[in-house]
Amino acid sequence: MRSSKVIHVVSCHAEGEVGDVIVGGVAPPPGATVWEQSRWIAKDQTLRNFVLNEPRGGVFRHVNLLVPAKDPRAQMAGIIMEPADTPPMSGSNSLCVATVLLDSGILPMTEPQTRLVLEAPGGLIEAVADCRDGKVERVEIKNVPSFADRLDAWTPGSKSKASVHCRSTPRTAATVL
Repeated sequence: MRSSKVIHVVSCHAEGEVGDVIVGGVAPPPGATVWEQSRWIAKDQTLRNFVLNEPRGGVFRHVNLLVPAKDPRAQMAGIIMEPADTPPMSGSNSLCVATVLLDSGILPMTEPQTRLVLEAPGGLIEAVADCRDGKVERVEIKNVPSFADRLDAWTPGSKSKASVHCRSTPRTAATVL
């Protein structure tokens, strides 16, 4: 079989949550920031459809695209693609990206611990990987900053306080039910 397109993907999961990582074969999308690059991928849909839909993907699969970090404090950036969204941040995907970067040798591993700063569309993520015998055994992350926009706010039409809006990234909102 001949193919005109080869994409290098390293399979990974975080406690069963699939978070494969594209490590080669895809050029970084246009954009001055990782956020802009992620919006380009979300709008264009070509790469998302190729890696997330059948026959290569499915509702179970998340895929991360490694791109050069835009923030000089980060060693690498990752754009998260999930079946329904291209989110600004994902904990399980960040764990997978850190693991693949170190296990594959893209970034140097230092035993017993390697500290990384990764850039997600939503901001910087600090990662600490416990490493032994050239393998990542455990990863801990510090998520992007966020804050409660309002506390004890009444939801219109509701009899209880239920809405929380996060403004750590543009156009991100969460509703607590």
